[in-house]
Amino acid sequence: MGYWDKISGIYDLAELVNRKAYSGMVAYVERLVPKNSKVLDCAAGTGELSIAASKNAESVISTDMSSAMLEVAEKKCLRKHIDNVFFDERNIFHLDDTDESYDVVIAGNVLHLIKSPEKAVKELARVTKKGGRLILPTFLVDENSPAIRLYKLFGYRQETSFTAESYLEMLENCEIGDIHLKVIDGLIPVAFAVINKKKGV
Repeated sequence: MGYWDKISGIYDLAELVNRKAYSGMVAYVERLVPKNSKVLDCAAGTGELSIAASKNAESVISTDMSSAMLEVAEKKCLRKHIDNVFFDERNIFHLDDTDESYDVVIAGNVLHLIKSPEKAVKELARVTKKGGRLILPTFLVDENSPAIRLYKLFGYRQETSFTAESYLEMLENCEIGDIHLKVIDGLIPVAFAVINKKKGV
């Protein structure tokens, strides 16, 4: 059993600890998903951003590589009587979808965890419609912070410690479109990036 499967039952506690940042992300996602849009949420975890997107979306495909995380997300949607979120295990580097399948693609708090985040961003952009929107919030993690030291006791690992500046630079190097980035404060702050995909990409 992998790390994310092991912590699926307590992951929402981490969200509570970092409530200010999570509340900010949820509020922005609710505002940024257009009415009747088709949405893909990658690395959805326990589904908070999928649920936020569902309020305006026609449909949300909520995906993760952890089946245990998706089970928690699905139960949450059942409790809330949300019927436009659907669940599937998918790899962020190799999505099964055809080009330009979605109006909005979300990948929340995952790009600092993986090798070659640029490759993942380009794959996310591939399945985003021209003129569509990528929503890519990512934690700005200080590996010496008490919260991260605690997470590491449970097996937490990450590949990159982004600053807002280095995260913006990585996204700019992907050459997808106009980027808007805002830092949301919290115990672990978030670089909340939105990319409007260029018509020619």
